[in-house]
Amino acid sequence: MTQKTASVCQAQTVNHIAISVSDLQRSKEWYCRMFGLKVIQESEGSVLLGFGQTMLVLRPDPNPGTISHFMFGIDGYVEAELEARLKAEGLDPHQDSDSFHIRDPDGLNVQVGDRMLGLAGFVENGFKMT
Repeated sequence: MTQKTASVCQAQTVNHIAISVSDLQRSKEWYCRMFGLKVIQESEGSVLLGFGQTMLVLRPDPNPGTISHFMFGIDGYVEAELEARLKAEGLDPHQDSDSFHIRDPDGLNVQVGDRMLGLAGFVENGFKMT
């Protein structure tokens, strides 16, 4: 029987999943058509698609069809506290805007941060640009 310990932080949402694609425009159109996702932001290097209270991030990459990273959203994000807790676990957190990137035991990039990162205003507005 495993002994239960307190978690380092409590995931509330999957804020976003970032995938590598071969053709940004084609993938954007496919995900919007297939699943009703809405464009939040679009640039030459990425497209952010909204659904529910999360996003799918598309980025061109020479290794399409892979997940580059995903982000768990937490409530009560306090940068210094989260960084200290991650370091106490022996991790090497790399700061991003209102979040940190860490590696899971197999080396997958896992981002953790404010659950509304990049979503504030969009979710409440039904993912419509204002």
